[in-house]
Amino acid sequence: MNKTISYCLISILLIFNFANAQTSLPWRVGEQQVKVIKGTASENANQALHIIKTANSLGMRISYEEADGFFRCYVTHKEAGYLKEKGLEIITEIEDLNAYSASFGERGVPTGYYTVEELNEIADSLALNFPAICTKHLLGSGSFSHELWALKISDNSSLDENEPELLFDGGIHGDEIGGPENLIRFARDLCLGYDNNPDMTYAVDNAETWIIYCINPYGRDFMTRYNANGVDVNRDCGYMWNAEGNSTGIFSQPETKVLRNMLRAHQFVIHISYHSGTEFISYPWSYREELTPDNANHEFLAQQYASNSGYTNIPIGPGFSGMYAINGSTKDYGYGATGAISWSMEISLSKQPPASQIVSYYLKNKGAMLAMINNAAGQGINGTITDAITGDPISATVFINDLFPVNTYEATGDYHKFLTPGTYTVRIIANGYLTEELSGVTINNGLQTTLNVSMTRGGGYFASSLSSCHIPNNNTADEGNTPAALGAPDNIAYSIGRVGSIVLDMGTTILNREGVDFRVYENDATPEGYKVYAANTPDGPWMLLGNGNATSSFDLSATILYQARYIRITDDGDGSSQVPDAGFDLDAIENLHPDTLTVGWVSGIVYNDQSPYFAIPGALVALNNNEVISDENGAFIIASVEGEFEISATAPYYEGTDTVLVVLGDTLSHDMHLHLTDKANYLDSSHRFTVYPFNARDHFMLYGPDGQYTMEIFNIQGSKLDEVSIHLNENGYLYRTLRLNTGLFIIRLTNQTAAVSLKVFVNN
Repeated sequence: MNKTISYCLISILLIFNFANAQTSLPWRVGEQQVKVIKGTASENANQALHIIKTANSLGMRISYEEADGFFRCYVTHKEAGYLKEKGLEIITEIEDLNAYSASFGERGVPTGYYTVEELNEIADSLALNFPAICTKHLLGSGSFSHELWALKISDNSSLDENEPELLFDGGIHGDEIGGPENLIRFARDLCLGYDNNPDMTYAVDNAETWIIYCINPYGRDFMTRYNANGVDVNRDCGYMWNAEGNSTGIFSQPETKVLRNMLRAHQFVIHISYHSGTEFISYPWSYREELTPDNANHEFLAQQYASNSGYTNIPIGPGFSGMYAINGSTKDYGYGATGAISWSMEISLSKQPPASQIVSYYLKNKGAMLAMINNAAGQGINGTITDAITGDPISATVFINDLFPVNTYEATGDYHKFLTPGTYTVRIIANGYLTEELSGVTINNGLQTTLNVSMTRGGGYFASSLSSCHIPNNNTADEGNTPAALGAPDNIAYSIGRVGSIVLDMGTTILNREGVDFRVYENDATPEGYKVYAANTPDGPWMLLGNGNATSSFDLSATILYQARYIRITDDGDGSSQVPDAGFDLDAIENLHPDTLTVGWVSGIVYNDQSPYFAIPGALVALNNNEVISDENGAFIIASVEGEFEISATAPYYEGTDTVLVVLGDTLSHDMHLHLTDKANYLDSSHRFTVYPFNARDHFMLYGPDGQYTMEIFNIQGSKLDEVSIHLNENGYLYRTLRLNTGLFIIRLTNQTAAVSLKVFVNN
């Protein structure tokens, strides 16, 4: 029996250790890098791609990328066997990727390349030696607890100025090691060139350049395409995500969450992600064949990059047709969700060129990277959106013709968008303001047009930006007009796809008030069903509010939420998938209870209502479903929507109610005077009570008229912590504070003829 148990335990341990060994490998066990030959005819290439996609639909996990004449695939022996069985020609490039990764030893990269640690050390050195123009920012952690860092380079790097912003990132595929080398060298040259090189000085003075020099440190450490969870991070982003590259959900990985947060927290004019494995400038779309509304802007800037680079006739084009179709890419999200001119730059045919070529590839890209900064600062449209009355910057969404919109943010109110020369119509929407539209706005070649707009208060509150979207297996029969879901109802809709979903940022938080809190609008006469969820972050946790059909209203009271910032709508699955207008046709989401309406306040001090008067700390003040606690001086300030309401305050043995008129934008000064409840008859004006010292340590003394009293001690939240019967005389009463934590406390003394509140601060 004991031997049997021992053998079982040994077997379990062996299995456990084997599983751990598997999960610690950067590649799957037995994974290879192979070429799948396309063949000469286009139908052969399509057939090869179809076989690869079919394999994945059967549960295989073949990652792939397209190159000139072949697909580079990452396959296990079983997956390679399947492809061969289907008649595909396969050439093995790397027999065992785990062994290949291990061959680089502890450094993790070929000799001559920087490790992640060395990249961070260079970034530290730049921030230390050029503090006025270079700051280092911690963005979060990656999948192997690596810290993810960015450098910001600008003339006032510690400030957010009204300047165009650019984002360069690299190393999202860890085995494509040229990108981080390029980026850290470019950061160094910008710092060294400031005040020494006129082009670099102009770039630093007139733009804010962000550089995430290694967004997948785990992949670089272990020479793998994937992150520590085995996910291709460039398939995990939330614009038309489709469960590719082992991604388990929209923004399932910490690396993509970091990138999403960066893209949404800034107003990037241009975003470029650096890759290698071919030479190509690949801009959106990657998920569909149709050109983007911003195709002219993408193509113009890609041509500028090419002409300022050291490449000879480097090809440019949409990722879908120029390279290969993928979903969940960073460039589609950067453009689709934020309106940035976003693309991937493939810098070298080899993923790991010899170290002797590092500098030559950097020099091929250096001039082009600088040209992107100068284009962002030198051409297009910019301005600030402000309140017409106060002049304060406001958060707004800026639509230009039918291009994808960009957003401003309340802290700065500035917007920037690159545009090719022409005449445009600019439409600006902002929650709580009337829409502004200006036509005939001219953009000239090599010049910036500044258009500042003051907005008048009024209008409703609607979704202001896209957080993510998903249509299973895509729907190329529909135009995919995601911006149509933003702003007020206008009979232009985004069809979310059969079983598709969309997450929208409302811009202004929805409050849970009496009645329905928001309304979802459908734009046509054919009612369609859907589910609605709410959350306060783009990642949830999501609370189901219920089912909708056509235009429907929803109440946050159906959940535990007292407010929500993000709304997710999921189609119910009826109808066909590959047709125009498939799924629920979302026109708009209206916030009926925005938190900006809670801008009227009542402030004052809570007192007793008989002499001797004293302030009452820790009183609970309630107004129109809001509650606050008065501070150590009895002071309070409480917000409410506009109108006439009852305000009440309670404290141990005290209570009171008044009526107040709340006006939006104003603060009403109103003190509360509370009367004793029936637990204490009255306060004898001849009685004088004191506590000494007010700032007590291990004890305090109570003094007052001779007599027997009940002493109660409450914390500032009103919870009773102690109750004792005491006798006061000329010597006072000593109370030891050992059972009290540091903080402010309220002492209540009562007997048949008196009731008094005293304050003491205990500093244990």
